[in-house]
Amino acid sequence: MRRIKLNKHVLPITLIVSTIIFWLVFYGKLPGEMPIHWNVSGEVDGYAPKLFTMFMSIGIMIFVYLLLVFIPRIDPKKENYKYFSKGYSIIHLSSLLLFFVINLLVILSGLGYKVNVGLVIPIIIGASFIVIGNYMPQTKPNYFVGIKTPWALNDENNWKRTQRFGGKAFIIGGLMFMILPFLSDSFEEFIGLPVVLVILLSPILYSYLLFRNRSKA
Repeated sequence: MRRIKLNKHVLPITLIVSTIIFWLVFYGKLPGEMPIHWNVSGEVDGYAPKLFTMFMSIGIMIFVYLLLVFIPRIDPKKENYKYFSKGYSIIHLSSLLLFFVINLLVILSGLGYKVNVGLVIPIIIGASFIVIGNYMPQTKPNYFVGIKTPWALNDENNWKRTQRFGGKAFIIGGLMFMILPFLSDSFEEFIGLPVVLVILLSPILYSYLLFRNRSKA
């Protein structure tokens, strides 16, 4: 049993260690100021000192890893995590994979490679949304993962239906994110924020409507 639990941490830790190795190997070849932000057109518009960028990037990955490890232990509904442990592990891994790719983009950009960030970032964010959406319906009531409305937390049927709806919203939103790089810059900038808002707010509204309809019944 301990071996199975340990294996869940091998890939996440491998991503963190690989990130550290990449930074250490190429650190001497990187410029003093590193690109850390790109505009909608994929042009660098923000820089930070190399040492700060390295520690911040690695620190974020370690923080996310530890946070997702301890969340099931501090959740008052922690007994429910065993029912969606596979999905939680995959969400955990995909979150770290996202930061791993971002670290690679920063390092490659610092080395002078022309990285099409405007293409890569929306695609990996969209893929992350799709992964989360795919496993969201498997979640059981908890306070950290899924669409956690008060109406869903107090009604298991509401929870199930809200997570199914939310999963579809995340998948559709993820696909839309992956299409964004192929649209014009002005249209991409116009539609990006609304897509995020719809993904996040529509499941909340749906959960409330389920609650209201049940209250009227």
